[in-house]
Amino acid sequence: MRTRNRLAAFFISLSLLLLLIPLANAQLKKLNLAYSATSPYQAVLIITQEAGFFRKHGLEVSLIFTPGGSLGFQAMMGGDVSMVLADGSAAVAGSLAGADIVIIASFLNTFPYSLVSLPEIKTVDQLKGGKIAVSRFGSATDLGVRMSLTKVGLNADKDVILLQIGAQTARVAALQSKNVQATIITPPFTLTARKMGYNTLIDMSQLHIPFQLTGLVTTKAFIKSQRDLVVSVVTSLAEGIHFYKTQKEPSIKIMSKYLQTTDREALEETYREVSLKVVPEKPYPTLPGIQTILDELGQKNPKAKSARPEDFVDMSFVKKLDDEKFFDRLYKR
Repeated sequence: MRTRNRLAAFFISLSLLLLLIPLANAQLKKLNLAYSATSPYQAVLIITQEAGFFRKHGLEVSLIFTPGGSLGFQAMMGGDVSMVLADGSAAVAGSLAGADIVIIASFLNTFPYSLVSLPEIKTVDQLKGGKIAVSRFGSATDLGVRMSLTKVGLNADKDVILLQIGAQTARVAALQSKNVQATIITPPFTLTARKMGYNTLIDMSQLHIPFQLTGLVTTKAFIKSQRDLVVSVVTSLAEGIHFYKTQKEPSIKIMSKYLQTTDREALEETYREVSLKVVPEKPYPTLPGIQTILDELGQKNPKAKSARPEDFVDMSFVKKLDDEKFFDRLYKR
């Protein structure tokens, strides 16, 4: 009799649990969020999703890959996605063109690149008269090289020749063939370059040049209609950053799947150079970094000259977390 009662109680509990699971899932708020590159610099988003922080905060997030920020913005303007993880330059340029675009969080506030050179070139001064490969003129790699050379006393327009070579693989190939004397690269290519005997002339992350590289972008209209949801997204991503910085092995496992590599050395390099070095604990958009973008765009766009960095951001979501001591609790300060 007792056994029968226990079994009945078990099946009743199981039935209630099965009924509650769909109910819990139904209460999750659905959101389409685009990302514009399969890159270590957008790994925070993937880690937040895979580690379950979106669901923890009541969200069912569908991640949609759109190659390039402009396609992501088009999807957002068309209502297919509500937010986009994209580079700050594209967001600022789109806003200047009249699009309803605002940056609400940031995952990279500086140039995370390295300038590497042929083995025989051991100092930056030896680059004078030489050729440096960038992806394309006007890109973040181009601007990063120009500003970094200025920081170390060289003039990119007078002392060197910049060539737009394209993707990182093409730039490294140009270095291997000695068609250029240096190029700009990102992790984990930094590891490959060292193994090939190339020298790291400038670690740009250590120069701390302000630049809004990767940010979370949405529209003012969406913020107005779904403010609580936006709070949940930013809170989830803040927890994702903490996880990324403090949970090395689970983070590397997620990155291995995301970046489609099992090369442990490369994953270690990426984790050290990105997560620990350049991803900020508090994901505030960088006003000085946006000013850097405006200064560059202002050379061709008069609107950029008169614009203020504050016009392109909404700091309130990260500030809310900061004011509530969320980060202090998260990092147990």
